Amino acid sequence: MKSPITRKITLIIVLISFGSILISGLFINYSLNRQFQKYLTRVDTARENQVINILAQIYLDNGGWPQQPTLLGMGRDFYLERLFYITDTDGNVVFYTRMGRIRSNQRPDLLKPRPIIIGEKTIGTAYFGKSPIENVLTQQNVLFRHTINHSIVLSILVTGSISFIVAILFARRFSNPIRAMNLTAKAMTNGNLDTRVRDLPRDELGQLGESLNTLADSLKYVQALRQQMTANVAHDLRTPLATIQSHLEGMIDDVIPVSTANLESLLDEVKRLSGLVEDLQEIALADQAIHHFKYEPIALEEFLQILINKKTPLFAEKGLHLLFKSTGPVQLVSDRKSLSKIMDNLLSNAHKYTAPGGHVTITLSHTTEKVHIEVTDTGIGISEVDLPYIFERFYRTDQSRNRESGGFGLGLTIVKELVEALGGTITVRSQPGQGSTFTINFATTPNQRNNPS
Repeated sequence: MKSPITRKITLIIVLISFGSILISGLFINYSLNRQFQKYLTRVDTARENQVINILAQIYLDNGGWPQQPTLLGMGRDFYLERLFYITDTDGNVVFYTRMGRIRSNQRPDLLKPRPIIIGEKTIGTAYFGKSPIENVLTQQNVLFRHTINHSIVLSILVTGSISFIVAILFARRFSNPIRAMNLTAKAMTNGNLDTRVRDLPRDELGQLGESLNTLADSLKYVQALRQQMTANVAHDLRTPLATIQSHLEGMIDDVIPVSTANLESLLDEVKRLSGLVEDLQEIALADQAIHHFKYEPIALEEFLQILINKKTPLFAEKGLHLLFKSTGPVQLVSDRKSLSKIMDNLLSNAHKYTAPGGHVTITLSHTTEKVHIEVTDTGIGISEVDLPYIFERFYRTDQSRNRESGGFGLGLTIVKELVEALGGTITVRSQPGQGSTFTINFATTPNQRNNPS
């Protein structure tokens, strides 16, 4: 038993078993000894009662006690072995036994007096003392106690040995999953995220092992995202920086003319870098749960219409149709800037993945309790494999397309965190080749639990 927890569990089980057996043995010993003492007392009392009945009958047969002390025998020695002598009501000895004559120096205060009663009248007193039969019973009592104690000790040894074996087996079965989980946790700490806990029991320990395995899966996934993010950051930052560097070097060497078109190209690359940095800053603020929301009543239909009017030229430039459908005006208490960020990211995502000639539709509907905003596109869609992860940070469904268009794969992550911070929910349904639909739900009653202002 090299494992400390195995030793501890074994020791606890053995101590509990020994303690239980010992307590039970002592209780049984005490109870049996007490019952045996009661039995001896009942036997003595029954014999004394027999002797008293015989003496009462002698009194009746003789019409009273003899005038002189008389030896009492007459073949009744078996009944009279504990009797010493009998006195009348005045205390005079009327009968004595062979035992009383042999032990004539017996102290009266060590004898046991029993009244002899006929009807309701006391006619004398019989004095009883110890006899050989009582000594024999006392010896039997000692032997009985010794036998019980011997049986208890033997039971403790046998049961203790069995308990020790069972305790070892149980402790190993109980501690093996714990040791396995400990080794897995240490391996994870050292960076080995491929290790898993195997052969888990179907109990709480098994559930703990499954949780540890799930944690390892999550850490491995996060590690992969981090590595991917590092590669993406290097690529997405290197590309515009290289462009800016090459253009500036060309301008310095008079290879590239310093023209408005070239300067505007550099400005676009700088804006691209600014957008990437802004995305990183946005996700950093989300990590710190820093949201400075300014809640105000927003006429949602008018708000979305203004947004669509601003985006229409961009979509038209790519040959996309941007449509808006509404069931009627509705007011939502929310943060205008965050709501704009949410819609900008969703529309940017739809614009990026919808081919020319496609449609992007914003639908606004509401009930007495909920406001629903849907952004539907006829783009490339999302596969079932990618669908569960699209809101994860740095996750990209198409590496090459995203690298061409820039970004770290944070757009949908930012959307989800902002929606939830505003007290809403967002879901997505999609089929490859048919497009995607993002649905946002907000309660009509403002939920300002996440408002730090």
